[in-house]
Amino acid sequence: MADALARTLKIKAIHVNEFARKHRLLIGKSRGSYIVDLKKLKKRLAREMGVIESHLLCEFPLSGAVVFVLRCDPRVLARRMMKRKYPKDKIRENLECEALDYCTINAEKNYNRVYDVDTTRRSVKQTADKIMRILRKKDKADAVDYSSYFLK
Repeated sequence: MADALARTLKIKAIHVNEFARKHRLLIGKSRGSYIVDLKKLKKRLAREMGVIESHLLCEFPLSGAVVFVLRCDPRVLARRMMKRKYPKDKIRENLECEALDYCTINAEKNYNRVYDVDTTRRSVKQTADKIMRILRKKDKADAVDYSSYFLK
């Protein structure tokens, strides 16, 4: 998604996982995932321009950033993550975060311009087009509420 959007905007895409490895910002590992030094990551990213993608970005502010939180129905998200062979604990944690609006809520604490975009039934191109319409003020963010996931 970040690559498609960066191509459209003619700017670079920054994938935080690769960026953190390249700049030696990894400080450990927990449950099969790397732990990133968020203070150092924030400081490094503050000097960057481009489409920056990562769920970690909701944890701290970057000046002037426009944030798009890509959302997905937890049932669809579970299938996507299982296909990628994520561990069950990681899948459960991600589904809970999605249903609880974790990234959106945290992003709204750290940024002025935060938009939810539901990717459940959209291709990468359709999602990039939606984001571009929002940026051009020709469309609005999606209303997303997956809290009913907990009722199932």
